[in-house]
Amino acid sequence: MSFNVSSLTNYINEQSTELIGRSFFESRSARYFGGLQTGIKTSDALQLLAVDAVPLSDSSCGFNPSGSATFTQRNITVGNIKYQDELCPKDLRAMWTQILLRPGANAENEELTFANQISDLLVSLIHEHVEVLDWQGDTTSGSEYLNKYDGLIKIIGAASGVVSGNTTSATAFTSSNAIAVVNAMCDAAPAKIKTKGDKVLFMGTDFFDIYVNALMAANLFHTNATEWANYELVVPGKNVKVVGVHGLDSTNRMFLGRTPHIFLGTDLVSDMEEFKMWYSMDDDNIKYSVRFKRGVQVAYPNEIVQFTLV
Repeated sequence: MSFNVSSLTNYINEQSTELIGRSFFESRSARYFGGLQTGIKTSDALQLLAVDAVPLSDSSCGFNPSGSATFTQRNITVGNIKYQDELCPKDLRAMWTQILLRPGANAENEELTFANQISDLLVSLIHEHVEVLDWQGDTTSGSEYLNKYDGLIKIIGAASGVVSGNTTSATAFTSSNAIAVVNAMCDAAPAKIKTKGDKVLFMGTDFFDIYVNALMAANLFHTNATEWANYELVVPGKNVKVVGVHGLDSTNRMFLGRTPHIFLGTDLVSDMEEFKMWYSMDDDNIKYSVRFKRGVQVAYPNEIVQFTLV
């Protein structure tokens, strides 16, 4: 005698209530934006001051004015962004998800047992989106993910005075030329910022992997391997920190500049983390909403080194 189970479907245990969200990359770039301008509703100016003076001969008496103090501005414009949705708990009744509902016909509609997981995942998703926006944003783009505000690639690309970083005329970034390309980009930095200790060279995590492979192939193991694991390291022999960020992945771009002169603009810093969720008696849906403003800008384009493939 044997069991005949051919008419049954394979058993799957669906009773676990542990909800597992996907992985997100973080808004890493903003950690290194040293400038922060808050209270922006639409557009604010970064107020810039430059002082010039001419050394004079002090061989006779007299007062001879020979300098100037010049005010200039660069505007930082924020995009108005919101995330909203509505969730109908009744959609969960027919599936295993019914075990996530509160007991009682009214209670199951008015509160989700996994509301915190939804809010945490949404905040992580927003950080992922703004990481890309900070670099690749373009208000003329047809993509809803990119057209909320202009990112640094567009802003720096349109600015005058930006220093070209591809002095080796590289047509690709590979393990064979990565060290030379990065060194040349560091060398292209204006002399006035070379000794500054707050310089960062931003590149995509794809370029960072190639660069680290090149360093290891060249037996440059004296570089801090712990930093490599965190996608940041100091260029050997240069006063520059390299940071790999997802916002520049697949762009074939790199940017070098001083962190205090790269600005993040917003209205209220905490807005992006303020998650509102409520039950609406009007339509029996649970709704959520997140609203915030965000934009980026650089103070001095002539202190930025930009790498673009030839």
